[in-house]
Amino acid sequence: MKKVKNIFLIIVVVMSCASCKKYLDIVPDDVATIDMAFDNRNDALNYLYTCYSYMQSQETLYANPGFTTSGEIIDNTLGAGDYIFSNPAIWRYLRGIQTADAPVYDNFENLYKAIRKCNTFLENVDKPVDLTQGEKDRWIGEVLFLKAYYYFLLLRQYGPVPIVKENMPINTPTDEAKIPRAPSDSVFSYVVQLLDSAAAVLPPTISAVAEYGRATSIMALALKAKALVTQASPLFNGDPNEAKLKGSDGEQLFPATADPNKWKIAAAACKAAVDAAHQNGIYLYYSNPTSVVPNAIRQQFSIQDPITGPQSLQIPENIWPGNVAVTSGLQAAWMPDLPGTYVSGGADEGTTQLAVPEAIAELFYTNNGVPINEDKNYDYNNRYSITAAPSDNITKYQVHAGYNTIKLHLNREPRFYADLAFDGGVWYGFGVTDTTKLQYQNALTPTYGNNLTGYWPKKLTPYTTSGLSSNLVYSTYYPPVMRLSDLYLLYAEASNEANGPTADAYAYVDSVRVRAGLQGVVESWSQYSNNPNKPLSQSGLRSIIHQERRIELCFEGEIGWDLRRWKEYVPLFAGQSVRGWSGFVHVTTPQQYYQFFVAFVPYMSTKDYFWPINTNTLINDNQLVQNIGW
Repeated sequence: MKKVKNIFLIIVVVMSCASCKKYLDIVPDDVATIDMAFDNRNDALNYLYTCYSYMQSQETLYANPGFTTSGEIIDNTLGAGDYIFSNPAIWRYLRGIQTADAPVYDNFENLYKAIRKCNTFLENVDKPVDLTQGEKDRWIGEVLFLKAYYYFLLLRQYGPVPIVKENMPINTPTDEAKIPRAPSDSVFSYVVQLLDSAAAVLPPTISAVAEYGRATSIMALALKAKALVTQASPLFNGDPNEAKLKGSDGEQLFPATADPNKWKIAAAACKAAVDAAHQNGIYLYYSNPTSVVPNAIRQQFSIQDPITGPQSLQIPENIWPGNVAVTSGLQAAWMPDLPGTYVSGGADEGTTQLAVPEAIAELFYTNNGVPINEDKNYDYNNRYSITAAPSDNITKYQVHAGYNTIKLHLNREPRFYADLAFDGGVWYGFGVTDTTKLQYQNALTPTYGNNLTGYWPKKLTPYTTSGLSSNLVYSTYYPPVMRLSDLYLLYAEASNEANGPTADAYAYVDSVRVRAGLQGVVESWSQYSNNPNKPLSQSGLRSIIHQERRIELCFEGEIGWDLRRWKEYVPLFAGQSVRGWSGFVHVTTPQQYYQFFVAFVPYMSTKDYFWPINTNTLINDNQLVQNIGW
């Protein structure tokens, strides 16, 4: 791990020396130092890590718009102050603060700086005489992968963007340095080309812990699959509103009509990535704890460990292990105050600066594996009624036995209890693993750790983080960028869109569901749903797969992007209140607590499917055109 720390130190030093460049940073401004940067193998390696450094910020959850604008998490503040973390405005995105003059999380020019660094590396990697051919091939593959990744990030956030295949000479005339946006299909094709080249030379997996997070051929194939699924999705494939966008030369930037064949291409890419993952020892993770724990707890470990487990870097499910650590700040922000651990005068509970809207609690399935509004056996109309939690051998490890909570919190699937903390919810760990003394959240008696909605993202806090002393003892973890379950669901989605319900579409959704303790979709819907034929149609299975992704990948930075590419983002939020229980009002009875509190009403319109390009960027480069609506 010392090597990893040295890598990050190098990144900080190199980045601090980088200067800004107008336009798209396609003309290098550090020519005088490039020869020195590639003087020998070690210097070239340092430059390689500089290319990676731009990826690090993308992996930070709170800096990922797919996480912060997804509606899965909101900040606890309603006024003008008390913002948190380094980019506070991102938490206000859903509240309609986005402008073209000052875009929230404006990453356009920064990603082109990253691409320029990648181009510089590719143009100079032949210079070190002490670099072996094997190393050079691998490093080239890594930078091709990174370049493709940065273009993919640009596509998701901004749509069609300029393609800069190589840096321009420093004496390039100003007008020639201005490049128009390329059609989205052209950018996707370039991303695929880069990833194919990268996959051909990269190792399939990495065994050295110090190198976790560096590119592999499996990562390249998985990213290719995700890119092609994105290209085939409604937002990029014949959306009539986006088809109105034309470049400065009049070229149409989005396809005007949908091409169904894109789904077939995406399905083939997903299957190739799945097969390669299986052939190289990547498989869905099932927890096998060394100590004896109840099955209900073990089930939660299977769900949580790939993200927050003590060995998350080495979990065989993680196709793309993250190398950005989550330590004290973020963990504290999404942790509640657990009454059993409070020490007078101590800081042993979370700061609860972030909250989960009540709508996310309704998203998860019942314990029968179907939506709560479809389950024939679920008392949906009375889900907000207060009742005492039963003490059976499953429920008592999910909700504190005898505790007065609402029916919404009972008889839910294991992922509900693995992902969410709530009033009466049991929290295994936090210093207590004796199953006869498990802690639970009591919203009626918070010391100072309540939050805006009454729900916390428990999935993002390791059970090994402890609060039995006057200070929290944090367990560091590294959230993965991509897991096998993500790829399985991408394949199921593409297979269904290409060919309707197929055996493969069912099989790969069912694999994810079985790990979560549920039956397959056909069995679950036929036995428990008031819409038993739903999985048998393409549209029905589409709805199931979309909800499955929102549940399985909840709080992992993907859902905001999924909702956009499906064209479900605006309908989900438009006119809908973001709400929770009671806000910060101190109450003494469940009846007082379980009163809806509206935090805010999101402000969304069709223009929010893409970010605006900063007005200053457009002024500097008159070849660029603004996204529709901005």
